[in-house]
Amino acid sequence: MRASLSTSRVTGAPVAEDFRSDRMPPSASGVPAIYREITICYAYMCAYAHGCTEKSARPAQVLRRRCMRYLPESMRVEPGVSEYALDLLARRRQRGKPVSTATARILDELRPNGPLRRPL
Repeated sequence: MRASLSTSRVTGAPVAEDFRSDRMPPSASGVPAIYREITICYAYMCAYAHGCTEKSARPAQVLRRRCMRYLPESMRVEPGVSEYALDLLARRRQRGKPVSTATARILDELRPNGPLRRPL
C-alpha cells in the first residue's frame, strides 16, 4: 500500500480513490479463472509488442487487463511496426517490388538480410 492513504472517518479503512490507479497482479485477484476476461496474444503481429511485458514467442492467453491493446491511452507505449509487417515489407523488397525510401531505411536497419521467419 501507499504511505499516504486517506482513511474513511466512519470505518478508518482506506478510501477507494486511493486504489483506482493500482493494477492487481493476476495471482492477487479473487476472481475465479472462468470469469476472467482473456485475449489471445499474437506478439509477432502486435504493434505494441516492443513494450509489452506479457508477450511470448507463441500465441498465448493473456489477461485482458494486462494486454497493451486494451490499456488506457495514457498507459500504452507508442505503437511501432510489428514483426509481421517488417517481414512482409522485407519480402516485398526481396522480390524486387518498390518500397519507399523511408521503408528502405527501416528495413536496412532492422531487416538487412530479408525476412527472418520462414513462410508458413
